[in-house]
Formats: sequence, structure tokens, C-alpha cells
Amino acid sequence: MEIKEPREYVVKNLKYALNPRSIAVVGASRYPSKVGNKVVYELMKRGYKGKIYPVNPRANEVLGLKAYHTLRDIKDEVDLVFVAVPAHLVTSIVKDAKAINAKMLVIATSAFKEIGRGELQNDITEYCRENKLPLIGPNLVGMGSPYQNFNCGFIPYLPVSGPIAMISQSGANLLVALGTSQEDHFGMSFFVGLGNKADVDFSEFIQYAEEDPNTKCLAIYIEGLDSPEAFVKASKKVTKPIVVIKVGRSKIGVKAAFAHTASENPNTDEYYDKIIKEAGAIRVTTWQEFLDVSLALGYQPKLKGDNIVMITNGGGAGLLSCDHFERLGMPLHELKDISPLLAQKIRAYMPMFGSPLNPVDISGTASVIQYKGAFQQAFRDPNVDGVLGAICPTAVTDVKGVALAAIEVYESIKGLGKPFIMICQGGAECQEAIMLLREHGIPAYKTAEQAVNAMVALYKANKK
Repeated sequence: MEIKEPREYVVKNLKYALNPRSIAVVGASRYPSKVGNKVVYELMKRGYKGKIYPVNPRANEVLGLKAYHTLRDIKDEVDLVFVAVPAHLVTSIVKDAKAINAKMLVIATSAFKEIGRGELQNDITEYCRENKLPLIGPNLVGMGSPYQNFNCGFIPYLPVSGPIAMISQSGANLLVALGTSQEDHFGMSFFVGLGNKADVDFSEFIQYAEEDPNTKCLAIYIEGLDSPEAFVKASKKVTKPIVVIKVGRSKIGVKAAFAHTASENPNTDEYYDKIIKEAGAIRVTTWQEFLDVSLALGYQPKLKGDNIVMITNGGGAGLLSCDHFERLGMPLHELKDISPLLAQKIRAYMPMFGSPLNPVDISGTASVIQYKGAFQQAFRDPNVDGVLGAICPTAVTDVKGVALAAIEVYESIKGLGKPFIMICQGGAECQEAIMLLREHGIPAYKTAEQAVNAMVALYKANKK
């Protein structure tokens, strides 16, 4: 349901959704195959420190915890009520949540507007709004934060801790991102699935993320934007970069989005382009680009100008990067046009047959010392805004050594506020280097195009 701007009482209470002192899980089954059982199990397994109140009318104990037959039987204060019962039971649960003065309500249950039961969903939403009880959902997978050891939902694992807040309508894609986090070191500050988004809106989580000290970038997956005005207002106030992927561009995609999360898309894709641009967010079109750009914006400073120096030991990576920079409207400049003496300084770190243009090809025989020296000269030049490094694993390339040298240089120049991105094209040794670099805050990618997309996004973010 539409809102015109983020509501203060909702934003204030969102801390109880991501860092509650106590949780009541309604539908906490004794059977491991049930969602309610998994919610309680994951809370306990991940080390949640707050109180857990399983609610089950037919049980006195769930997973070793005392169970309550109804919410009203709980006499202690409850911050968050998580609901995992059939849809026809939800209305009475909502009223019970209000009766015990819960701070937040999360409804994981499906079978609402997405299957044509819009009236039931709207009735529950109106009741929650009248009573200032913020509702997340229905039809969602859950939420959590690795910083709080908090995993609330039917989610099998927590992500690696990091600077990216993931706000998604799709539970499936959220789970994909969580898995990517563990496999590819995509660090998250918090994550939330909004599902049908009946009450709590994107804009309110955007405003919450602005105040979250662990969040440096917002990554938002949108199927339908019910409150564009609120989205724009919230996004404009935020100083942190926002990356958006808005799906449902195709005709069949519009229908699929409604069936998935009851998302209505009566407007054209050009309309969403305009709204997202007005909000000052960066729109991407593919899932891989969504992850790549979010990673860079979360870990690196914004790119203040377009004087980028690329240093590589392989001409192919350089040419791919040149072409993609130009496709994106931000062509590389030659070194002589960036800084008159830079080519001469970098020449000391390459053989006679190397190329001091831009990309700077220090040749396939480049050593760790040559990479390190070239990186240092590029970063120290006041006319250089950012550095893109690339590793191609020749028979003499010490891939891990180059990665360690890059980390050492990066640690020494952090204060300059210049972005550093790496490309590592190759096999297992390059994948290991990517993980090593990411663990130290340097976004590293398998392809030139991924890295260029990330660098250009850092430039766009500076224009907000």
C-alpha cells in the first residue's frame, strides 16, 4: 500500500527487526521440516543473544525452549513477532501482537495478494497502520545481520560481515546473494526480504540504512515500486550510494512479478529509469552487475575524476578494458594527458618492450617488485583519480605475490581516497587472489568488463 514518505515511527522501530532483544516465533513447530522450527533453530544455532519465545498451541516445548500456546500468554516484553502460520490464522495473530505491544511484526506466510487475496492483505495492513505496528511482508523469507549473529527466517546461513545492505523483494534472489557472500566474500551489513511489501516500504529501510554504522552501500532488488514518491525522497536524503536492479522489463516478466510478490507494474521501463535517476541511485540490468557494482561501492571511495591508470601484465585485459570504458562513455586517457612525468616514472618498473601508454603494459615477465612500484607511482601522482590493476598468470607470474603487493600498497594509500580495483583472469590461483584481495577491501573480479563496470559506477556515485 502506498505511502508518500518514510514514516518516522516505522524507521524508528526497524532496529527491532534487525537487532531485537526478544522474538516470539508464532508457528514454532516441533518438526524439523517446518518453517517455524527452522526459524527457532537458526536463531539458536547462529548465537542470537536475545530471548526466544516459541508459540505453538499444541506444544509445551520446542527445541528445548518453553513454548507458549498464544502470544498473549507471554508476560515478558516482545520486540519482534515472526509469523509462520497459514494465512487464515494471521489476522488473529496480528491482533495478539498488538495486544502484547510488540514493536515489529514480520509475516512470512504466503497466499495473500499474490494469489488474489488482496482484500485480506489490505485489511491486515490497515489494522497495523492504524495501530502503528510496522509490518514486514507478508510472503517473505526473512532478515538478519552477521554483526548481530541474527538469522531470522527460513534461511540456511548468514553472510560474511561487510558494508553492503541487501534489501530484496525476492527471497530466492536474497538467498542467492547470501550464498554468494560466503563463496565470493561479498560482505553484508544486514539483509531483508520484503516479500509483498504490504506495509514497510523500501524507503523506510533506505532511511534506516543511512543511520546504520556498518552500512556503506545499499543494494536494492525491486519487482514493483508502489511508493515512488517516498522512494525518491528517502534516496535523495541518503549520502550512501544506492544500487538498484528493477526487474519485470519484459511482458511476461510483468506477470511473473505479480505472481511472485503481487508487484504491479503499470508504468513503462522508461518511467522506472526516470524515477531511479531522480532518486540519485545507480540502475543496473543484470544480477552479476548488481553484485559487482555493489561490492565496489561498499568497499571503495567514490571516483572523483576520470583519470584512471590501468596497470597490467597482459595486453588482452587492457584492450578489453579500453573498449568497455569507451562503451560506457568514459574512455581512458593516455598517461601523457593525465600527468606529463608519470610515464617516465613508471618506465623504471617495466622492461624496454613494455608499453607506457594507458593501459600500462608492464609485460608478461612483470615481477612483484615491478607491479608494486608501478602501483605506487600511479597512486602517488596527484593527477591520478583511481587505479585498475590486472593480473594474467604467465609461467613466471607470482599471482599471490602480486596480490599481496597490491594489498600492501592499498594499505599505505587509503588516506588518499583513490579507488583501487583489480582484475585476476585465470584459474585457481587467480580465484584465490580474488578472495585474498576482497578480504582486504579491494574489489577484484574475473573479467575486465566486471571491473570496468565497477569503476564507472564509482564515478557515477560521485555525481549524486
